[in-house]
Amino acid sequence: MEKLIYKYSWGGEPCSGTAIIPFQYKSKDDFVYDVLKRFDKKYFKKNSFATLFGEYLTKEVVDNIENDIYTLEEWFNTDTQRPFVL
Repeated sequence: MEKLIYKYSWGGEPCSGTAIIPFQYKSKDDFVYDVLKRFDKKYFKKNSFATLFGEYLTKEVVDNIENDIYTLEEWFNTDTQRPFVL
C-alpha cells in the first residue's frame, strides 16, 4: 500500500476551499486507473456527478484526477502552499 494525498479544490467566488485527503492505495497509477474505470462516460450519462471521499466531483474533475493525486514524496517536494490548521 502506498500513502497518497488527494488535493480537491472546490467552489468559486465568494466561497471556495481546498480539501487535503490522505489515504492509502495499491499505487498512484492503480488509483487513477480505478477511478477513471469506475466513473467512465457510461456512468456520467446516468449521473451528473461522482462521489469520492465524500466530495461531489464533476466529469471534468474526474477526467483530470491524476493532476490532484500525490505521493507523499511528491506532496512534500512540489506543493509549497500548505494550509495552516490548529
